[in-house]
Amino acid sequence: MAVLILAGCAERDLWPAERLDPKTAVNVTIMARPWVYARAVPMLAANARDYLHVGVVETNRAGTRAYWLGVVSWSTIDRSVFAAEPASGAPPKVRLGWPNSRLELSPLEGGRAAARLSAPAFVEPGTKFKESWYSLSTEQVVLLGGGAPVAVSLIGEGGELSTYEAWDANPAVMLEFLKATGLDRP
Repeated sequence: MAVLILAGCAERDLWPAERLDPKTAVNVTIMARPWVYARAVPMLAANARDYLHVGVVETNRAGTRAYWLGVVSWSTIDRSVFAAEPASGAPPKVRLGWPNSRLELSPLEGGRAAARLSAPAFVEPGTKFKESWYSLSTEQVVLLGGGAPVAVSLIGEGGELSTYEAWDANPAVMLEFLKATGLDRP
C-alpha cells in the first residue's frame, strides 16, 4: 500500500503546473520541472558551471493552443571580476540534439511576451538569468516527448556554438506534459 502511495506522489511531482496568467488572461500549462543542461568552463572556474533550464509551455487562449520552448541560462560562475560582457543583441538560436537527429529553432522577437507569459518560467529563485523563447509546432512537442535531448547548443550570431550536456533531463516530465495537454493521443 505504501508503495502505491509513494508512486502516486512521484507522478504528481511530474504533473505540469496549470494556471491562468494574471496579466494576459491566458491559460498556461508549464512542464513540472525543466530539463537541466550544464557546461563546464574550466578556464574560469574549477567546480562551477553555466546552466540551461529547458522547458515546454502550452498557452490556451479561448481554445487556441500554442506551444513554446523556454530556454533560461544562468551560471554559478562569478563573472563580476571580469570586464563587463557587452549587452547581447538578439537571443541566440538553439539546437536540440539527439544521437540521430537535431532540431534548430529561431528565437521569438518579443521573447516571453510573444508567448503571452507575464512572468518567467523555469527560473531558480534569486539567480541572475537570461531567457529566450521559441515557438514549437505540435509535431515538435511530440518529438520532445520521445526523449530529452542529450545536448543543447546556443548558436551565436557568428555561428559559434556553446554546447551544454544533459545534467538532469528526466524524460518522464515531458511525458506527463503530453498527457496533461492531450498530445499523448493520436
